[in-house]
Formats: sequence, structure tokens, C-alpha cells
Amino acid sequence: MIGQHYIVTGGTSGLGLEIVKQLLEKGVFVTVIARNESKFNDIDFGSYQSKVTMVHCDLQNREAIANITSTIKYPINGLIYSSGLGYFKSVTHHSTEEMIETYDVNLISFNLLYNVLRPYFSKNASIVSISSQAAFVTQANAAHYGASKAALNAVLNALRIEESQFHFMAVNPGPIKTPFHEKADPSLKYAQKYETVMIDPQQLAKDILIGIIKRKREINQPKWMHSLLKIYQLAPRTFEQWLTPLFKNKS
Repeated sequence: MIGQHYIVTGGTSGLGLEIVKQLLEKGVFVTVIARNESKFNDIDFGSYQSKVTMVHCDLQNREAIANITSTIKYPINGLIYSSGLGYFKSVTHHSTEEMIETYDVNLISFNLLYNVLRPYFSKNASIVSISSQAAFVTQANAAHYGASKAALNAVLNALRIEESQFHFMAVNPGPIKTPFHEKADPSLKYAQKYETVMIDPQQLAKDILIGIIKRKREINQPKWMHSLLKIYQLAPRTFEQWLTPLFKNKS
């Protein structure tokens, strides 16, 4: 990966930031797409500072996405879409703004950004999107988050067939120890309850880079959770009826 150029969204905190750091350690030039310039400037990349730049873009601003190509260096060897959010609320308690924000950031902006950057991708470029195990299971109080991630996976699966010249990889993690939970559930009850099973973002970032090098199609972690969800998918409505409390863990 030495000398390659990657675009990373969500790269100023959490998993995205860990991915940026590990790309830099592998000799990759990184462009971080972010809307908070001061937050980016506060990050100390040490000796790798000269290899990372930031392009200002609010991923909910469609005009800004459309004009982003004028500020990015080319060619692009990879795009890692690590932006994502969700609200742990019932369907009826989501505001209109929260619903639109969830689908905009998790799904629509990925599509728009992909279409804008696509002409500048190098041959065999890697496109990675951070999805979720929530895409495979019915969950109360996380319907829009899960739906947006399920739709994201559907898009990636289609692109894998439509654009076989590129490498597409969906990353489906369970809960990760990142600031995501501060917005999803400000009470942090869910984060505190499941802290012991949360994924280490540093290790997941390492696995993602290995997945890129090996050109994997999916990363599903933790493996035990994904295995249980495969069993669930054999008879989902039955399991929802028998084990209803398990599907309300975000309430």
C-alpha cells in the first residue's frame, strides 16, 4: 500500500481515525473528508502529518459533495466510508430531521460520494463501507439505523456485480467502543451495559486493512454474533416471538 492514496470519511474520531492512523503507518497518503476543521487540526499525526490532508465537506450537503472533486488529489486507490450515525429511539419518536440525517449519512451520501469520485478511481481500487450487524436483525428502537445499514449492504452487493473492476468490502461490526454511542443514546445505558463485548476500534482497523490487502468481500465481527444471526435468519419471526426481550436491548 506504500504510496497509494486513500479517501476516508469519518476520519476524525473513533474507528475512522484508527483507520487513518494505520493507513499512514503503511505509507499511504490519506485525504480525510470532514466537516469540522478544528477537530481535524487538533489531531496529532506525528511524523505522518505531511501525508494526511483534510477536505472540508458536510456529507449532508449535496452541493458540497458534488463540488468536492476540485479539492482532491488524484488518482484515488481507495475510498473508506466510515461515516455513520443512528438514534436508539422507537420509530414514532424519531423526528423528521433525525430520520433524514440517518439515511443521508449512512446511505445516500455514500452513493453520491461514490458517483462523484468514481471517475478518479485507479484500476482495482478498493471501496470499503462500514455497515453493521444491525443490518441482519430486527431491533426495536433502532429501526432506521438498521434499515439504513441493510440498504447500504444491498448497494455494496449490487456494486460488486455491476463494477467488477473494483474491490468492494462491507464491514459489519457489532457495537464498537467509539463516540458513536454518545449520540445514539446520550444516557449511555446501552454502551455501559454492553461495554464488555464492544469491539476494540484499533484491532478492527487492523483487520480492515488486512481485508483490503486480501481483497475480502466482507468482515463480520464479532464472529460469535454473526453466527447467532445466521441461525436467527433461519426463522426470524419465530425467534422474535420466542425471545422478544433480546430484540429490545436498545430501549
